[in-house]
Amino acid sequence: MKKSAIKQQYEEAANLRDKIQAIENIAQKQKVSNMVENNIDVIGTAKNDMGVCVEIFFVRGSKMIGREHYFLNELKDMETKEILSGFIKEYYLGSENVPSKIMIEEEIEDEEVLCEILSENAGRKVEIKSPKKGEKLRFVEMAKNNAKVTLENKQEDKYEILNEIKDKLDLAELPRKIETFDISNISGTNIVARNVCNCRPVK
Repeated sequence: MKKSAIKQQYEEAANLRDKIQAIENIAQKQKVSNMVENNIDVIGTAKNDMGVCVEIFFVRGSKMIGREHYFLNELKDMETKEILSGFIKEYYLGSENVPSKIMIEEEIEDEEVLCEILSENAGRKVEIKSPKKGEKLRFVEMAKNNAKVTLENKQEDKYEILNEIKDKLDLAELPRKIETFDISNISGTNIVARNVCNCRPVK
């Protein structure tokens, strides 16, 4: 275009300019289309001997507008794909706030069936994807890392509390097992009792 202008071939230069602008506009639209999705939830998980943490990023228009995390300690012996499948069912089935796309770290066996049910409930297409590259994969990896950090922080908090109990009770080591009892009644009748037991795994 510059060469044509220097040679005073202004009409050709103008045509080239228009073509360049058209290409740039198309490229920009494609970029925006790729980046700006209606709404995406990104789910990442982390687990250790003490439990499971599921982290959700809420991505709207290529921006993360919020996040939540959940501890599912009873699922710590399950495989990741089973945890993801169970969480999606529990979190989204019956919910009015279902995104257009749910991104997870690995494929789940009942993905197709879940997509059909969620799409039917939402009245529009809902996809479940496990990205392998690009920005979407980075979002999933971020969710996984956040879940890991959140789980580690919870674990550290738990050991701080156990250390306080150890010091208060003058124990030789951290307690391995703690049992609590809650007893309720109505004017001395209809007595109900509940026992909660928490065991610390050996490091």
